[in-house]
Amino acid sequence: MSARNLDKYHAAACVMAFVCLAACSKVPVRVVDPTSEPTTQEERDYLQFVREGRGAFFKEPRDVQTVAISAKKYAAAIAIRADDYDVLWEAARTSVWLGNFGPEDSAKANVKRGLDYANSAVKLQPEGEEGLFYLGALAGKLADLDFTYGPSSVKIVVARMEQLIANGSMYIYGGPDRVLAALYMRAPGKPLSVGDYDKAKRHMNRAIEIEPHWPENQLYMAELEFRLGAKTDDAKLTASARKRLQEYFFNPAATPPMAMGSEFEYGQLQKDARKLREDYK
Repeated sequence: MSARNLDKYHAAACVMAFVCLAACSKVPVRVVDPTSEPTTQEERDYLQFVREGRGAFFKEPRDVQTVAISAKKYAAAIAIRADDYDVLWEAARTSVWLGNFGPEDSAKANVKRGLDYANSAVKLQPEGEEGLFYLGALAGKLADLDFTYGPSSVKIVVARMEQLIANGSMYIYGGPDRVLAALYMRAPGKPLSVGDYDKAKRHMNRAIEIEPHWPENQLYMAELEFRLGAKTDDAKLTASARKRLQEYFFNPAATPPMAMGSEFEYGQLQKDARKLREDYK
């Protein structure tokens, strides 16, 4: 992407920010409605739904269909009982996955449902690492899908990720720092929003230090280098970004990390890497 096109991007972001000032939406803070004490049969059904939800999410190879089944099983379980922290955050994880990779026409509904689960998980365990992470991730995804949620989303993402970092969390290979880096490098700068390349670089460096071989860390660092290279006309940064993408995404010897379901996600990250390389020709 040329510096000229980058300026157009920031101008568009500024226009959207001004529009949002007049019609902002609040990220939902709903929790799942409490349920009555389950019967013995309902408790058996609950445990079965949870097993099936987990099994479908981790089924190999992971795909949209299996994760959609997982989401339905978790929803059925939570309709019986909504007091299990682990089940709630796992359901939130399934929801954000569908928001990222599932059908576009249902993405917003999936994310909002996931927010109900994440809010409920955090209510049960206010310092729970997984609940806090997915609450921030879902709030950020909602703003991606509908920019009117932007200001409300930013507050939640920053608060939850900073809380996790203060607690010493390195969840999902530097996830809190990675999420903050993405926010700071993509958001408009002050006074419209929190965009700040210095903060983005600091958090991205920390994520790389935590796990240099996690593909998302390398992809986001490449994006940051491309952006900074375009902003400062620094060919070295642009070259570093290209080298990074080649090593981690285009090298024939590059393989998905050894994690359940990661082959599907890695394929999606490769698509993102190709688009990034094309955007910054």
